[in-house]
Amino acid sequence: MQNYQRIIEPEIKKRLFETGKVIVLYGPRQVGKTTLAKKILCDYGSEAGYFDCDILTVREALMSSNPETMHDVFAGHKVIVFDEAQKIENIGVALKLLIDTYPDMAIIATGSSSFDLANRVAEPLTGRHYEFFLSQIASEEMLKSNTKLEVLNDLPTRLIYGNYPEVINAKNNSEAREKLELLATSYLYKDVLQFNTIRNSEVLMNILKALAHQVGSEVSYNEIANLVSIDRKTVMSYMSLLEQAFIIFRLLPLTANKRNEIKKLRKVYFYDNGIVSALTRNFSSVESGRDMGGLWENYMMSERLKYQRNHLLRYGNYYWRRNRGGEVDYIEEYDGELYPYEFKFKKGSASSATADFYRSYKAPRIEVIHKENFLKFVL
Repeated sequence: MQNYQRIIEPEIKKRLFETGKVIVLYGPRQVGKTTLAKKILCDYGSEAGYFDCDILTVREALMSSNPETMHDVFAGHKVIVFDEAQKIENIGVALKLLIDTYPDMAIIATGSSSFDLANRVAEPLTGRHYEFFLSQIASEEMLKSNTKLEVLNDLPTRLIYGNYPEVINAKNNSEAREKLELLATSYLYKDVLQFNTIRNSEVLMNILKALAHQVGSEVSYNEIANLVSIDRKTVMSYMSLLEQAFIIFRLLPLTANKRNEIKKLRKVYFYDNGIVSALTRNFSSVESGRDMGGLWENYMMSERLKYQRNHLLRYGNYYWRRNRGGEVDYIEEYDGELYPYEFKFKKGSASSATADFYRSYKAPRIEVIHKENFLKFVL
């Protein structure tokens, strides 16, 4: 199995030994958080410093609220990893007690759902932790282990099967599909399904399928509610949890209160294209003549988000659309400027809507991102 060098690893190590600070590592299930954490432990000779928060003795020590008890269990390691830390209800308080009493302890806590871990560390560890996000394998990370030509040649496969590490390392497409179908059933949504407001897994799956079929298009909560026969409020609740579990992410419209701009809709993307394929049960290839518009846009958005998070960039992300039709697929905002992009799988010119956008916002000319130039967009 090929192991990829993760871009955020040096940044984590740079901050790991800051006195009185905790590293919190978020990310979807199965993207390699445990692998990365164990590699860091190995690099510092602390392999025995790995603690799974599903283990009873680990849970009891962390829930004891006694720093001496915790120290007796976890001391003696240069680096400590608490894996799946969201399983511990008082994890934020426990970590604060540890670093307050033993400020030289180097601690990494991992979690696959922000609604659990983020809520539990936010207040106790205010100003006392660094947050990092680990995504599926990024194109930039693939280029560290492969040539540019190999990455370009692999693009049609990645558009369909996505970038989960075990999917990339599958022996063939049949094995990759099997792994994705397992992920896209219940395992990937385990954190969401355990949340006490989620009582109907069938409704959850129907929402996901509806979103997968609309990827790259504007999404209306009312339309999704009608499609799956539930109320709008329930759709909003489920989608919020899916976002916090790192299954989907939203892109909101850019608006400056102009009447001809759409304000109430949003676009929804999946963190990984392979999950889109599994939910729609469509693994047909680029070569088959399949319409790649939605998949291409989803892949570019997820890859750009990886780039931003891997390099700790705080950009504003939007799209723009007129009431009478026509849109700019993606707009980044940073340093007080807007940078518009349009996604086309095959090389082509920008749409006519871009002229209106330019007149309205005086932004730079739109850049069209296609299969021949996409690497500059994701590096």
